[in-house]
Amino acid sequence: MKSILITATNTDIGKTYTTIKLIAELSKRGFQVGVFKPIETGVQEIAYDAQLLLDNCQIYNKNFNNINIKDVAPITYQLPAAPYVSKGKSKIEFSKIAQAFDKLSKHCDILLIESAGGLLTPIEKNYYMIDLANYFKVTSTLLITDEKLGCINNTLLSIEALESRAIPFTWCVNLKEKNSSFDQVSLPYFQEKFERVLTVQKDIENIANNLLSPE
Repeated sequence: MKSILITATNTDIGKTYTTIKLIAELSKRGFQVGVFKPIETGVQEIAYDAQLLLDNCQIYNKNFNNINIKDVAPITYQLPAAPYVSKGKSKIEFSKIAQAFDKLSKHCDILLIESAGGLLTPIEKNYYMIDLANYFKVTSTLLITDEKLGCINNTLLSIEALESRAIPFTWCVNLKEKNSSFDQVSLPYFQEKFERVLTVQKDIENIANNLLSPE
């Protein structure tokens, strides 16, 4: 079973949107795909992102038909903030996360694990979302960045964090805005710096290829 961490340079970048596209792409290739959102904040009655992931997963993977939302999102908090803040004085129950991971792993070939917030969003005081890559022993990580002004800085900082921990990864841009200035203000640098710039909208097949065969 392969596990892939889906993370981003910040919150509201498009992790869930991208993960849903990966569910479809990997399923098309014959894989039984599972989904996992270990921690979700801003949950009032239902873990909205986790429910979207589960609904889309169940379209392709019938093994997940008996999986419930508590399995996909074992830890939830009401306050829409970093888990370290949302949890207040309580401690994260990693045993619940580990149990959910073990259960979900038995029902898929590839488990897509969606983090919350960005790479350095704190779970505990000195434990961050990026640390989930080693915790779950993922085979690869997808870093998603947006197209807004400032994305160069955010992308390079996130890449540096991944490289400093020797975490295998690929990265892509989610083009959310129709009238984005990305092509003028950010793409020229990315094209000069990197061999290729992948976008969620145009390159989901290549993104999947990279995740299945990380460098």
